[in-house]
Amino acid sequence: MEFLASSRERVIDRFTNLPNDVACHILSFVSFRDSARVGCLSRRCKELYLGVRNLDFDSAHANYAWDRFRLLNCLDRFMLQRGEKDINKFRIHWIFDRENNDEYFRIMSWISYAVKCNVGSLIIELSMFGEMTLELPSCIFHCKSLRHLIVDVLNRGGKVLKMPSLACYSNLQSLKLKNVTIQEEFGKWISECCKSIKELSLEQVFKTERISIESLSLESFSIACNYLVCSKDLLKLSVLNISGEKLAKISIVWQAPGGIDYLQIFSPNVKDLTLIGIFRNYISLGTLMCLEKSIISPVGIYDSNKALEVLCSVSRAKVLNLMGDIIKVVFRDGCRTPPLDNVCCFSVLSVFSSLSDDLVPPMATLLKTMPNLIDLQLSSAVISVNSRTSSSGFNISYWKSLNLAFVDRLQNATLSILNGNNEVEFAAYLLENATNLKKMVIYHSGQHSAIRWLQNKSVCSSTANVFFMELVKRN
Repeated sequence: MEFLASSRERVIDRFTNLPNDVACHILSFVSFRDSARVGCLSRRCKELYLGVRNLDFDSAHANYAWDRFRLLNCLDRFMLQRGEKDINKFRIHWIFDRENNDEYFRIMSWISYAVKCNVGSLIIELSMFGEMTLELPSCIFHCKSLRHLIVDVLNRGGKVLKMPSLACYSNLQSLKLKNVTIQEEFGKWISECCKSIKELSLEQVFKTERISIESLSLESFSIACNYLVCSKDLLKLSVLNISGEKLAKISIVWQAPGGIDYLQIFSPNVKDLTLIGIFRNYISLGTLMCLEKSIISPVGIYDSNKALEVLCSVSRAKVLNLMGDIIKVVFRDGCRTPPLDNVCCFSVLSVFSSLSDDLVPPMATLLKTMPNLIDLQLSSAVISVNSRTSSSGFNISYWKSLNLAFVDRLQNATLSILNGNNEVEFAAYLLENATNLKKMVIYHSGQHSAIRWLQNKSVCSSTANVFFMELVKRN
């Protein structure tokens, strides 16, 4: 017994002896549930528990009515005891198991409480039920301390969050909205009232046909719509205008069936541009003077002049990713592409064959304009056992006759050999002539008759490391 007593005397409570800021910072990394347990240990622990500035309210573990009732009361009591100490970050993840007005009003009160406590970052993740419709309290957008706001609302009944009237100035620097209903006035509010905003992300936005944003502070803009999850309430986006001198990154991925009718971008200093989806009538990207990386995969552009204009806009990129269809459209009427001297990494994705007979001539013309190319990727989107793609008309002699300047500089190549022989001939050409080639990766179906011949040739003709990766076909 004397030994046990002496052992207890040697125990040092290192946690409660820490400075308040350090101890509270440690508690901010654990769940609210565990933090509350720590607060029950002593008066000092309770003081630290109530001083935590990063709060995370989550109903994931409250699966039964009694558990939810206890959790609601515990959170209310916590905020009452905590007072109005400042909050750095407040996240609420709440799953409504049924239509419950009491829970709704409590959640709104928690959000209002966070605003009173000068919250800096607010994350609202809600799963609504049935016909419930949620409207954010307007005090959020009047909050001078709020810098980062994320709103994500999942509703099984089809109704989503509605933004309030936004006739107020905001100090927001980052705004991310998902599954949110917005009106046309939203773009005007961003342009005129959010003078400090740097990042804007919109995903699955509903009930709007026009978004026009002109911002002097915006640095990153993204908008996305996935056709797999869009509903009847998701309308075609008729007009999308984005303008900003400081914009460095723009990502537009719009795969809803209606597509975008009118797209205009004015951001001459953008460095990273992604453009994927359906674009109907008009698309203008302007002159992109500082472009470093671009992914261009537009569907719906059938006019060769429009396709060429898009290609001219991204011609300064160092890393360029294109869809095979736009390459064919550009050269369909004999159009000429501008020199792509800056391109050092070039990637092309085609549907069935990475080098079908109708793609080889325009691809060859495009490759002529890339003398500084060091990384080349040609891949197929679909592995089909029933593909009838013509891919057998261009051999090694054809590629040699082009005198492609990039071949002497090429260091890495990735090819898909799935449905035809053009890819085999091109791979053999590179292995034989690309003297600085260090690595080649070849994806194949395992049933192509020329693969074994190409494996033997890679051993005899090149010092590069060649990797053959077999893929599984889908019927």
